[in-house]
Amino acid sequence: MSSSRLTGEHQRLTHDGKLKFAPTFVHGDQELTFAVHEAPNLVAIKRLRLAGGAQERVHPGISDHQFDPAFSADGRYHCFAMSATSPQLVLVIQDTKEKSEAIFRPREARATARHPSIAPDGSRVVFALSDVTGHQIASVNLQGRDLKILAESAGMNAWPSLSPDGKRIAFASSRDGTIQIHVMSADGCQVRRLTKGPALNMRPSWSPDGRRLAFTSSEGGKYRIHIMNGDGSGLQLLAEGGERDDYPIWHPDGKHLVVVSERGGRSDLYLIDVPG
Repeated sequence: MSSSRLTGEHQRLTHDGKLKFAPTFVHGDQELTFAVHEAPNLVAIKRLRLAGGAQERVHPGISDHQFDPAFSADGRYHCFAMSATSPQLVLVIQDTKEKSEAIFRPREARATARHPSIAPDGSRVVFALSDVTGHQIASVNLQGRDLKILAESAGMNAWPSLSPDGKRIAFASSRDGTIQIHVMSADGCQVRRLTKGPALNMRPSWSPDGRRLAFTSSEGGKYRIHIMNGDGSGLQLLAEGGERDDYPIWHPDGKHLVVVSERGGRSDLYLIDVPG
């Protein structure tokens, strides 16, 4: 995998150094949510207000681990993965307007539901399902029912990301031997691999205009952020920031990324300018 190099300005958004995962914007560009190792025995979802840097727990009454926050475009629906006894992780779907909650529970005792992405029209939730069917991309409605398997193949299929128009799903799959970025139509058809090579390529994120994808790659032995066009062309490496750069998401303006960057052994969120 050969790429050109981009260099942009970095702005640090958090300063606590705690291990963080899966940031996402909510309410436009004013707030971020992310999962964080808040305590040795608790992974919690927190909200960061960009104006002022204040943080607060999104679910202060939940003592189970919470991962992978996602929100609908209008902010009404909120999804996340939550630890349970059996299965290991369930998918929680909350209607913040009606103050109601639905839970999708995989069948197998060690099964997990991870990495939800809500369709732009608010009709379904796409997520990674590790269950009796294997490691697949699946979807359910907002009541946690009507399960559909979208990417059924050998190996692992994970980290689905719905395009802004809802017509495509980018995801990572090991169906060809190594974990690579793929894209498919929203119904699971027309699967196409976009990256290749020995490096792990994962966690794709669509730009707001649906033209580009940012993703994490282990090319060169370190986790770094790459950007490419939606068809796999125009591959570019975002200049190195720390020991590890991961979990890229696009700012709503399409000109910046937020990444989890480990620097000096501390993990924080950074806003990175994307030149051009």
